[in-house]
Formats: sequence, structure tokens, C-alpha cells
Amino acid sequence: MSSTVTTYVVAAATVACTTLFIIAYRDYRAYIAFGPHGLPDNFSGWCKQLKMSRMARKDTTVPAPYDLQVVTTTAGPNATKCYLSNPLEVRPGPRPQVPGFTAPQRQVTATATAEMKHQMNTYLRSLTEANKGIIQFELSVLEGPVPAVQLKKCLDRPPYLNPTRGEMVHVHPPDGSTHLVLSLADSKAVIEKGWGQRHRLSGGLLGWGYTLIYAPRTQADFETWKDLICAAVNYCCAEFGGVENPLGKE
Repeated sequence: MSSTVTTYVVAAATVACTTLFIIAYRDYRAYIAFGPHGLPDNFSGWCKQLKMSRMARKDTTVPAPYDLQVVTTTAGPNATKCYLSNPLEVRPGPRPQVPGFTAPQRQVTATATAEMKHQMNTYLRSLTEANKGIIQFELSVLEGPVPAVQLKKCLDRPPYLNPTRGEMVHVHPPDGSTHLVLSLADSKAVIEKGWGQRHRLSGGLLGWGYTLIYAPRTQADFETWKDLICAAVNYCCAEFGGVENPLGKE
């Protein structure tokens, strides 16, 4: 190999390595910008979510699984039942931007206001208080120091709540998006109508019904959000009886 060819090869390799470094650095900085979450908000956490991407899916805005009957054994006997009190209308406007990290899953556009997030957490406390024999409002086992709705620890949790260790709902403080466990029918409706998307680990480490709901932008969005919350809790608590919906009490 001539010295000229060697020079070109070295130059090309240098450019490629530099480009990869810049891309990786920007990705890492974007990850750190999310702040505290379920994974460490540092280099080790970034590397961990990269490793998890090997088992993650990218089709998060496609209703799945494609044959609902196939997964009812893992999603429970009520997986194909709809728990929404009203049919979902199409969500106005485009979907917010959600970076493709395996974790955390957050939206970076159309985020909720501080007042809206206060209303959301107030409603979750009201819902828990109205059903304190079945659910509790404790720190998340998935997100760290974030309040979450969970099945009461004294109850035997159904198998489809094992991946989340009994957790059904938590709101993300930075943006107001919400992770919850929906029936497969309700998760399908959410995705088709543009109100949310699946987690990249759904159907793997997490159940198919583990869904991200976009942050409410308006009071109308908030009403839809409350219906989705109740749908999730009713599905997760179906084997323990229904739950009372404290609409209007927050």
C-alpha cells in the first residue's frame, strides 16, 4: 500500500471516528438532560440503555401485538376488554417528539405546565384515597422518587403486573407524560387515536400494555387523561372488583 493510500485510509478512519464520537456525545448529553429517572443519569446509565436497545422495539406507534388472542395468557383474562368510559376521539395536532432512548421515555415538545402536573397528581391522590383498600400512592419502583399508583402490597398481584412490580401509573415530573398499564384493547385505541405510544421494551421486559400517554395540553386533554387513568386502574384491579372514579372531586 502506497503512502498516499495509507494517508487516505487514516484520514477516512479519523473522520469516521470523529463523526461517531460527536454523535455519541450529543446522544449522551441529550440523555443526561432528562435528569433523574429510573436509570442512573450518568454515563453508566446511558451505556445500560444502549445495551437494552438490542431487545427493544422501534414500532412504538404501531398497535401491537397483532393478534390480541395470542398474548392473553400473559396479559390476563381481561386483556381484550375496553375499560374506557367514552370512545377515544382522535387527538388534535401532531404527536409530540419522543427521543428514541430505550429508557427513559419522555416527550420533549408539547410538555405539560406546572399547573397541569399539579392537577394530575392531585387526581391520582384522590383516586387512591377513594380506593385505598385496593391501591396505594407510594414512590415508584420504576422511576425512583416519583409518586405512583400501585396495587396494595398486601394483595396478591396478578402475573401481568409482575413486570412493573405491581405499579400501574406514574407521571413524569419533567414533561407530564404518563406511563401506565392498559388492557391491550385500550392500548390499541390510544395508539391508533394518537394519545400515546408503547414503551420500546413492551412485549419483552415489559407487558404489551405498558403505554406512554402524552402530557395533557388543555382541560379537554386532562379529561381524556383521567379516563385513561381509570381505565388502567380498572384493568389492573379487575380481579379485585371495580374502582371508584372520583371525577369532579379533585
